[in-house]
Amino acid sequence: MLIPRDYFTLQEVLADWGISESELGYVVEMGQLTLSVRVYGSFIVADRKDRPGRCNPDFEGVVDLERRDAMRVLRKQACSVSSFVQNGGNVTTSEGAVDWVVYRDALLVRAAEREHFEATIMATGAPHANDYDRFLSFYLNGQHYLFTDMQARALNYLFICAITGDPEQRGAQILAAAGSASLKLSYLFSSRKGWRDIVHPVAKRRGYYMIEPALVVTMRVGP
Repeated sequence: MLIPRDYFTLQEVLADWGISESELGYVVEMGQLTLSVRVYGSFIVADRKDRPGRCNPDFEGVVDLERRDAMRVLRKQACSVSSFVQNGGNVTTSEGAVDWVVYRDALLVRAAEREHFEATIMATGAPHANDYDRFLSFYLNGQHYLFTDMQARALNYLFICAITGDPEQRGAQILAAAGSASLKLSYLFSSRKGWRDIVHPVAKRRGYYMIEPALVVTMRVGP
């Protein structure tokens, strides 16, 4: 029997969803996923944001991160946070107290937030690491392209990176995302002559590649 839970660790929901770190950064940045953390100690607790709070010297509970704070934690792995959200109110560090340090490994996703995310964002076809079948067969500029599963995973990774604002990726990272043991990207795509129309080396950044921008547009809005 599964134990009912109020929250899950971020790592376990990412594994269940099959989404990448780039995708995670995107959905948090866009406000599509709220991240939480458990805190304890002395905090000022207000049940509404427009009302003054009271000091609770022994507060403990799961609180939500503001979007920008969540983005900072994901980017830096750890950062100090002075204010959190809980049930429409605020939970802030007490005056003179040290801000709470939020670590990437301690991030949580509330059960209700997970259910909402799965019912809305995941259900509407938001791109994720397992959604690579779109790159198995497609047309671009009148040309038909066919790729293997592993090649399609590499293209999907570059696509996700492009739409999340980080299009230029090292060849080694692309190979790892595709699950390939190849030493070079050219080895992975050696069976497809037209792959260089789709994957371009980045000028002045040796070993970096990016997906054809026109393909990104086509995959997002349709031909």
